[in-house]
Amino acid sequence: MSLQSIGVSGLVATRLALDTTGHNIANVNTDGYSRQRIDFATRLPSQSAVGFIGSGVDASEVRRQYDDFIAGQMRASSSVASELQAYFEGAKQLDDLVANADAGLQPVIQNYFDALQGMADDPASIPARQLVLTEAAALADRFQYFDQQFDSMRNQINNQIGYNIGQINRIAEGIAEINADIKMAYGSTPNDLLDKRDQLVNELAELVDIQVLEQTDGAFNVFIGKGQPLVMDTDAATLGTQPSTMDPSHLEITFNYTFGTQVVTDQMSGGEIGGMLRFRDEILDPTQNRVGLVALGIAEEINNQNQLGLDLEGLTGTAMFGMGTVDVFPRPGNGSSITATINDVSSLTGDGYELSYDGVDFTLRNMNSGATQVLAAGLNTVDGVDIDINAVGATPGDTFIIQPTRNAAQSFNLLFDDVQRLAAASPLRVAPAVDANGNPLNTGNAGITQPANTSMTGLPLAGGSIQLVYDDQGGPTSGFEVYYPGSVPGVDPFDDFITYDDLNTATVAGTQVPGATFPLYGDISFTISGVPDDGDTFIIGNNTSGTSDNRNALGLVSVQSQSVLLGGTSTIDESYVSMVSDVGSKTRHAELNLSAQESLLTRTKEAMAEVSGVNLDEEAGKLIQYQQAYQASAQVISVASTLFDTLLGAVGR
Repeated sequence: MSLQSIGVSGLVATRLALDTTGHNIANVNTDGYSRQRIDFATRLPSQSAVGFIGSGVDASEVRRQYDDFIAGQMRASSSVASELQAYFEGAKQLDDLVANADAGLQPVIQNYFDALQGMADDPASIPARQLVLTEAAALADRFQYFDQQFDSMRNQINNQIGYNIGQINRIAEGIAEINADIKMAYGSTPNDLLDKRDQLVNELAELVDIQVLEQTDGAFNVFIGKGQPLVMDTDAATLGTQPSTMDPSHLEITFNYTFGTQVVTDQMSGGEIGGMLRFRDEILDPTQNRVGLVALGIAEEINNQNQLGLDLEGLTGTAMFGMGTVDVFPRPGNGSSITATINDVSSLTGDGYELSYDGVDFTLRNMNSGATQVLAAGLNTVDGVDIDINAVGATPGDTFIIQPTRNAAQSFNLLFDDVQRLAAASPLRVAPAVDANGNPLNTGNAGITQPANTSMTGLPLAGGSIQLVYDDQGGPTSGFEVYYPGSVPGVDPFDDFITYDDLNTATVAGTQVPGATFPLYGDISFTISGVPDDGDTFIIGNNTSGTSDNRNALGLVSVQSQSVLLGGTSTIDESYVSMVSDVGSKTRHAELNLSAQESLLTRTKEAMAEVSGVNLDEEAGKLIQYQQAYQASAQVISVASTLFDTLLGAVGR
């Protein structure tokens, strides 16, 4: 091996090193680029009389500075961070809506009940009544606005999922193509192709959780979600989307095959897609259900109470707010069928349900808690919902989604705009007996409160009034004879008797009187106090002058403070505040998790940068080092040339 050959080997090797260093510097700002370096190796020495003599240097490999373990950690951290970011962004948007001090539901609910209180304070006031209708309309508008916002968020999720699925397909195709190129270069190291593929894999990890397996030939097999094969060698699967057959507002993710499609939404996890799906299922849908529950609670209780009173025209009140129906979504191809209706608003949970048939039993699963119970064919009542199952033709796999409160906010609307129809008055009045001149006839000091009614059965009274005549029998058997319309005091047998101990206050209650024209007990109640004299009479009759009567208006006001939801454990306000608190808690928890995960991702990226990143100062130093080595190798060649010229000159002499 000549000195010139040794010098040339040095020139070639250092030129490659200079090229590699220049390549590093040029790609300092390239995303996903991994620093490269030249590995040098001495050539095999030549044997001489004095021993082995070195024969120069070779550039043995352009090595990519990369750590598979750290890269895997970074992909996993990136997937989790993207999932938490999408989850938090959705939760924050929802929290800003429901907890808004001005644009939330709580202010308009309070304004509505304040207006009812204003009407109760002055039931004859037309402006006070108009304010009730104005606030009722504002409340209906706010419920519908909330429902529109929920639908808008769900549409945003659907649109983003559709876009991300397109991105996944693009990335999968790119990985498959690079796999093919890498396999063709097998035996050498296509560093830039490896970087490009890793960059695509990292982008994929931000969209969905992935698992990567490397084949012996260098190709990647990529699995997404919970093990769905996306890229196998040089083949890429195709994902798609379609509206859910069980809930049209949801978008399903599908794997597309030559023989059809398979829904894999439940198999998708992690990344931005996993975060959006989790937000939809864990926060958005339950929140819309809970807002619907509040809407149903207000509508049910206000409607019932308004129908217990009289309006300004003396007519029985009517329902004030529209109420939604139960949404039932059957799976296409079901053999059985069901109907579902609300039986008792106070027993509703605000949850959705899945009813499925396995060939033996119909099983109802609470989609929030996961609790299950077996239902029989026919009528079943569960959590305030009547579910009537027609099992004729039932086939295994029959499935139904039941949403009792999902559309309630959308359906909440004001049913009338006439102030006359607000039923502020009670349908009954009670008064002590008077003579023809209006003078009181009773001589005792007993009193009876104005009657309250829990239904309108038998009202208004037809054919007269109810009379209560005290019969003092000189002992504990004393009490009031009760005469219903059509009875003649002193002639007809009294219709009922209320035993009254004048030492205590007695509240009328009990079973209905057999054969009575309408039930006194249970539907009409009043309180007796004081000590009556024998013959003292009280008359319960229709309220014919209820313009200034506020008794039913007070009943409307009291709806706000009554525990009318969640099995009688929660008021309307408490139910809404609990929902807002739950959303806020989940939002804060997501924010903390995201912050922690971002810190972990930052540390992982820093660790990867230490291995793969380009340091310009370091590369500049190497550039000078290789430049000097190149110049020295050139000098070796120059020396060899000079020696050769000297040798030729000596021979020529």
